[in-house]
Amino acid sequence: MGGVAIRSGTFIYFGLIIVFAFLSYHHFSLGLTVMVSYLYLLQHRLEQRFLLILLTSYGICLLFFFFHFESQNQDPTEKKIETDISFTGYPKFDGDKLSATVKTVTGEKLALTYYIRTEEEKTKWSSILQPNTVCTVNGTLKTPPEPTNPNAFNYRQYLRTQNIKYLISVDTIRTCQKDKETFYTNLLKYREQSMALINHYFPERIAPFINALLFGNDDQMEETTAEAYRQLGLSHLLAISGLHVTIISGCVYFILLRLGISRESVRTGMLCFLPIYAVISGAAPSVIRAVVMAWLVLFLSRWKTVIHPVDALAISFIIFVFINPFILYHVGFQLSYLVTFGLLLSKSLFERTKSSLENGFWIALLSQLVALPVLLNYFYEFSFLSIFLNIIYVPLFSVIILPLCLLTYFLLFLFPAIGQLGVNLLTLIFSNVNRFAEWVYQFDIFHIVLGRPPLILFLAFFIFYFIGFTHFERDGLKKKKLLITLFVVPVCLQIFMVKFSPVGEVTFIDVGQGDSILIRLPFNQGNYLIDTGGKVTFPLEDWQERRTNFDPGEDIVAPFLKSRGISKIDKLILTHGDSDHTGSALAILENFRIGQVLVGDTLEKKEIELNIINEAKKRGIPITKVSAGMQWEEAGHKFFIIAPEKAAVSSNDASICIYSKLGGQSWLFTGDLEEMGEREVIEQFPQLEVDVLKVGHHGSKTSTTELFLSKIKPEFGVISAGRDNRYGHPHQEVLERLNAHKVMIYRTDIHGAVTYKYFLSRGKFSTVVHDP
Repeated sequence: MGGVAIRSGTFIYFGLIIVFAFLSYHHFSLGLTVMVSYLYLLQHRLEQRFLLILLTSYGICLLFFFFHFESQNQDPTEKKIETDISFTGYPKFDGDKLSATVKTVTGEKLALTYYIRTEEEKTKWSSILQPNTVCTVNGTLKTPPEPTNPNAFNYRQYLRTQNIKYLISVDTIRTCQKDKETFYTNLLKYREQSMALINHYFPERIAPFINALLFGNDDQMEETTAEAYRQLGLSHLLAISGLHVTIISGCVYFILLRLGISRESVRTGMLCFLPIYAVISGAAPSVIRAVVMAWLVLFLSRWKTVIHPVDALAISFIIFVFINPFILYHVGFQLSYLVTFGLLLSKSLFERTKSSLENGFWIALLSQLVALPVLLNYFYEFSFLSIFLNIIYVPLFSVIILPLCLLTYFLLFLFPAIGQLGVNLLTLIFSNVNRFAEWVYQFDIFHIVLGRPPLILFLAFFIFYFIGFTHFERDGLKKKKLLITLFVVPVCLQIFMVKFSPVGEVTFIDVGQGDSILIRLPFNQGNYLIDTGGKVTFPLEDWQERRTNFDPGEDIVAPFLKSRGISKIDKLILTHGDSDHTGSALAILENFRIGQVLVGDTLEKKEIELNIINEAKKRGIPITKVSAGMQWEEAGHKFFIIAPEKAAVSSNDASICIYSKLGGQSWLFTGDLEEMGEREVIEQFPQLEVDVLKVGHHGSKTSTTELFLSKIKPEFGVISAGRDNRYGHPHQEVLERLNAHKVMIYRTDIHGAVTYKYFLSRGKFSTVVHDP
């Protein structure tokens, strides 16, 4: 009996129209150019009537994005409120921090944060707060912060992908009561109980991997192993995706048929099961995509109608975007649709392969190529080993690990004693699999940092790939040189435009209350990092300890440097031993190859400075002690050390101070230099004049004195200080002195990161945040 086939590609046209409309909203000329080119290519295959429909759809989608995004633009908001909120899921407890997604009485979603005061209170809330628990809270409603460093993670945008517009920072949680349970909350309860079952039977290090594979929850995963999987391109195996949905749906379908249930009843049961599974597995974009595709195929099969997988993919995409247009910013959404789309379009390639090993190689290669621009856009790096590791790990996870996880889970429910055998086997497998991934991750030779591609290059990747795969599908390997060129050219452009950029820069990174400054010479001739930022820590009780603590070096400086394509720091300059300057140095040593560490040739160094020196020595990194009068030169750029004096006692006034000329400007980097140190500098160098002054000690009133300013006569002053810091930096007296000398002031607490980019002897300052 023949079925009805929906024309392949019918819906993908509209899916692409949405993408082009989205591009046009943000980058009109580029989006319009791509749109016109797309319609020009289609006119040879489609009727004029259909082209007009697509053009009209483009206009409608463009208006949709315009009105939606403009209506969602919000002014910074911060106000005290008292309101009733309902928990939409189970809250997360991390040390003394409680976080959850909640809804107000009007149905608006908020991201809630509450800092727990006592261990008893933590126990209390962990037993009370559940889905549909309604509480009265007092707190502050805030607009989520936008990034203050170039290429940094956009938390506000991330929350919008989850339909969350505001944060609520709770001061007190008052009366709470349980609302009536619904089918949805019962599903969430079942999910929570299932994860608790896994945590009970499996070792602490292994349980998070089982929960990630079965329920899409990786909160407890050990950071080192998770990072190894991500860097090696294996993290998709731990995220529930089409592979998981296919395997689980197939198992359920097969079992139901074997139980003697009719195909029609099985199909109906599967149509009910798939949405339920989406909720139980965490409802990530990749899960919803796979569930919607599978649901459409099953639903239409009732009328013997065949829908092409590409169209099923496009329909799920269209539904997703019109429900929440911000989902287009979600990295998981982008990777899921791009990789699936690439694999579906390459079906004929896989059909020509002669063995499962060859097929696995092409799937891994294609997936990595399609994902590469997105991975570079968000993570800035990749591993050459990822293709080969995927050939090993994908069959291992799909054929052995995932089915065994499912079987063990059901056995633990029904026959715990037998299920324990599966627990032991999975523990053995994961212990070795994880150990191998961590071992491979150590080899930096296979790891490459390319930086974040500009938008035009981001699109160029896909254009070159499309042309390359078109030629490959048509001609095979007959035109090897052309194919290699098409796949290599965008990577070469990325290396030239980002990693070996001809533009130099000086960036004062916003690390909060601290200092970190990148000096990057043109063509990657030298990368110097002055200080690393850091955070003052206080002793905590065991129950307050968090799984992952914020580290400016790990969470701000390292990603920023990698986004610039930097994998090696030629000189790591630690001005002095205060934690807000050097506290994150160990994170930098972990993430980058370091050519040399420069420290002041001072006496009585602080413990933090001595620890860094010892760690650098263990890693074989040369340590150079510097003092006034020393200098170095690289690619025509000279750097002069003008402080501290040799054998000075370690202190703010013994900070390393560097003078240099970069991009037509003379620069003075002062660390935490205070009045006495400033006086010594101008006595030692009475003719010193600078264009750009890094204001000493975050704008403390003990620095940047009248005498110092009148002698060096700066035109620009950059102050690195934290927002609302407890020290009151920068001090009003310092600001008044700078203004009196007509110094143009840039502040990281107001402007975010401050960057000076230059080509030859001309440059320009820019900031991430404009003046309020």
